[in-house]
Amino acid sequence: MKRRIALSVIFYLIITFSIVNAVGEETVEPYFTLVLRTNVGTCADYGLYVAQYLRAIGIEVEVTVESADFISFFEPYMTVNFDLTLSAFSDLKTPDMRDYYTEEGNLNLFHLNKNIPYQNESETMQNEAVTLYDGGERQQLYYDWQILFMDNILPLLPLFGARNYVATWANTIGYDGRWGIVDSLPYIEYDGLHEGQESLAEFSIADANWRDLNPLQTDDTSSSFLTSLISESIVGWSPDLAPLKTSLVIDWNLIEDFHYTFTMRDNLYWNPSYNVTGRSASSDQLDSATTPLMAGLKNGEVSDGTNQKVTGKDAVFTYLAGANSIVAENPSNQNWITKVYVDPADELKFHIEIDGNPLTSEHEYYADFWSSLPQYILPEFFLNSTDSKVSYTSGGAKCTGFYDGILDTDPWIYYSTSAFSCGKYMLDYYIKNSVTVLQKSPYWMGYGAIDGTEQDLDIETFNVRVIPDISAELAEFKAGNLDIVDLTSFPSERKQMQADPRFEVQSTLNNGFSFLAFNMLRENIGGSDNSVWINGTEFGNYTKACAVRKAICYAIDRGEINEVIHDGVYLLSHKPMINFYSYGSFPIIYHHDLDLAWKWMEAAGYESPTETVSLFLPSCLSVIILIIIRKKQKN
Repeated sequence: MKRRIALSVIFYLIITFSIVNAVGEETVEPYFTLVLRTNVGTCADYGLYVAQYLRAIGIEVEVTVESADFISFFEPYMTVNFDLTLSAFSDLKTPDMRDYYTEEGNLNLFHLNKNIPYQNESETMQNEAVTLYDGGERQQLYYDWQILFMDNILPLLPLFGARNYVATWANTIGYDGRWGIVDSLPYIEYDGLHEGQESLAEFSIADANWRDLNPLQTDDTSSSFLTSLISESIVGWSPDLAPLKTSLVIDWNLIEDFHYTFTMRDNLYWNPSYNVTGRSASSDQLDSATTPLMAGLKNGEVSDGTNQKVTGKDAVFTYLAGANSIVAENPSNQNWITKVYVDPADELKFHIEIDGNPLTSEHEYYADFWSSLPQYILPEFFLNSTDSKVSYTSGGAKCTGFYDGILDTDPWIYYSTSAFSCGKYMLDYYIKNSVTVLQKSPYWMGYGAIDGTEQDLDIETFNVRVIPDISAELAEFKAGNLDIVDLTSFPSERKQMQADPRFEVQSTLNNGFSFLAFNMLRENIGGSDNSVWINGTEFGNYTKACAVRKAICYAIDRGEINEVIHDGVYLLSHKPMINFYSYGSFPIIYHHDLDLAWKWMEAAGYESPTETVSLFLPSCLSVIILIIIRKKQKN
């Protein structure tokens, strides 16, 4: 009874003070409303915090949460009906960010264009940086560019460098979180059975449905993961973002400034070109003598695992195909290739000639070409044709064999759903919305990517189960039905497993960062306000739109979001690309500072209210009510 009286008194006080505030002071209307579009999950949580912070500087935010499917998530890249969105760059391998930060970039989420002040200068600096041979000069130019980009253009607020947590059962020996599951597989073995496990030769993981197994057409991580199990990279790539001689390429040499040769591993053969589309769990074991083999486009040849050698022509074909708009989704990624061809005296050696700017007549160095070399190799005998038509890559390299309609031929259609390569595993069968099963290849090269030593595969069967709900995936792991699970979204479960001897939890920093993106075409934060310069010597280098973007950045408390949502374990990001060089301190950092936020809002012409609405006391009383109610529930 006393608690009810106390609650009644508190509610009465809230109403009374609210009335007094409403009568005594004018209500501050928002200056404008912004639409923030994002997808479900953690980004939606970020969005609610952003809306809360921006109210403090007179900006209302309407948070629209889309479904988690692929189309909705990437729709902001193709439309303009948003002011703000939350996204992330993941698994970045190069400082070349022109796909994102130039007007013609394939993934220009921000709708940057050269009418925006400083954007033309920004693109010039980026184009120059990728052609600088001298590492020190390149580092300084990227440093200067990032200052310009984050100070005068500011199309995004970097949020966090994510820390990923992965749990395995303690009986799993050899998994290295930095390298990931595929590169770790040759080193993995079991020390006994864990709870729910029935076989020491089987490994199970969860993922979403894959879409296309042709890496030229792949646009999702689930398809890329299956490809990484089936295939091998032409050039190896380390977690430290450096090329390795532990994959198909075992050596390279610089012939001259723009000309390299690469030597491939000998005595490797393509896995059998099995047609697995009609297989199921009850099918006989894979056998080249009994399982149907698919015939390739070039001369109708098949592979039985011993008759088709992996050579330089396959690497050359892969790079040419990846740079050709007829068959590749993103050919501009390889536009630095001006020539690629097999050495006339050695079938295991191929040549690449590079040019950092194919639009000019002179050759220029392209410093980031190494990060484009780790491509999954394609079988030339199967996907190439004997057609004499000549086409050209995005960098001007000459091709023969590609023609309009080649994607509709049987081998290309089959390869999207029944791919084969020279990797660790071969497709056995798949059931949509259920599972994809792979069997280890007896034809695999037998060398581990991590250290280049001879290795074999103790895991004979690899299962990729379709479990789109991450909570269900965690439950399956705890029941022993999965051998690995991503704990990044489950901090409380992660802490419990870290203290549980049955599990091993490893953490790695993601090669990327999340960010809040501004649509530079929208009014108030962009649009025509990108052309309105603000007055005063202190603000003379900034436009009205840039000033508002700065105010928004200073108003957001990224530290609080990190503490509440990520237990403070994520790293705050401040720059528009990850650290490929040691830059030292960075001068443009948007720490939470409401005074600075209001300073920039005022510079943009939005006056701060002389009298703030007194919401402090009602808010405190609301907190008191919550405390009382929780105590009552506990009692």
